[in-house]
Amino acid sequence: MTALSLTQVEIDGFRGLRSLNLKDLGRVNILVGSNNCGKTSVLEALSVLCQPQNPQEWVRMVRRRDFGRLDETIVQSLRWCFSQTIPTDYHTFVEASCQFKCEGSFSLRELNVKYREFAEIIEELLDNDSEMDNVEKRVEEIMTRSAEIKHSSTWLKSDSTLEVEPDITFKVTEIRNTFFGKKQTYFLESKTLSPYSYQINRMQLRSQSEQLFDDDSVSELLRKFDSDIVAVRIGSFSGDRPAIYIKHRKLGEAPLSVFGDATRRTILLTTTLLSLKAGGILFIDEVEAGIHVTALANVFNWLVEAARTLEVQLFVTTHSLEALDALISAHSEQDDIVVYQLSQTEERTENKRFSGDLLHRLRFKRGLDVR
Repeated sequence: MTALSLTQVEIDGFRGLRSLNLKDLGRVNILVGSNNCGKTSVLEALSVLCQPQNPQEWVRMVRRRDFGRLDETIVQSLRWCFSQTIPTDYHTFVEASCQFKCEGSFSLRELNVKYREFAEIIEELLDNDSEMDNVEKRVEEIMTRSAEIKHSSTWLKSDSTLEVEPDITFKVTEIRNTFFGKKQTYFLESKTLSPYSYQINRMQLRSQSEQLFDDDSVSELLRKFDSDIVAVRIGSFSGDRPAIYIKHRKLGEAPLSVFGDATRRTILLTTTLLSLKAGGILFIDEVEAGIHVTALANVFNWLVEAARTLEVQLFVTTHSLEALDALISAHSEQDDIVVYQLSQTEERTENKRFSGDLLHRLRFKRGLDVR
């Protein structure tokens, strides 16, 4: 059995997380707690921790939260990834930092991230109009807000010595994205599913296409919800954009949109997990999203067992007591499943850890709500 990639994680200064220390992580880690306690923030922090030399993960991370593009700019989205000591308006330049520490088979031991905002003049927009009445006004019009993020990290080398990697810096502007830094060499394979990921055709095509010539686990699981499902395939009847189709005994080759949220969500969950290699990590925000309560047991039993068989580590969040019970009840080693109950104080992000036999006794014998 492959050792866990992450066995302990410390996060400080990322979004609202303060001095959070998650100890003794398991194969399946469930984050619970009230709204705004930091559950999603933990998944986001871990996603950038897994790819410390990939600046694009920061952009993907903020876009997953701001799926509807409600924020004015990506710079504004990025600034709120860092704890701010005092409220600031958008006219104030922000400098901030956050720190990560981790243990496990992943060789990263410490990651420090510094964030700095500044004004930048986009030179290619300047013209040579000598009759410009107000040069200062023109400069103000073409000035844009930019942000710079600098990574410095400490890694555990094969000879058990620690080595500090050179700083990696990248820049993001309101108008365009420009990334600087050396080629990514250290990373931990990971994927993130948000509550609405199952509605995005491109994401499902990427994950499903990797499984077309693999086993038929996805179809087998789907038949537990609908016995008339024969197979899941990718095709294009018009020869244009490919899409996912389900071969159905009654409906024929039907597009995925015909089926309900549970089917679509299940396909994405299973194919994404199957596409990860041993040692990889899957992050799932609101793991119950789109799945009816009657289907939770089947889906989560498969999810937990597959994660154990494939030696993939899971981090999931949930608000649902039914989802929590379904995950806890999955047929697996009890110590594989750990629950962390998060809460916020003014000084730090607290967490209570529940696992193994204690977790089962609290839920199924005493009926206590550990959320």
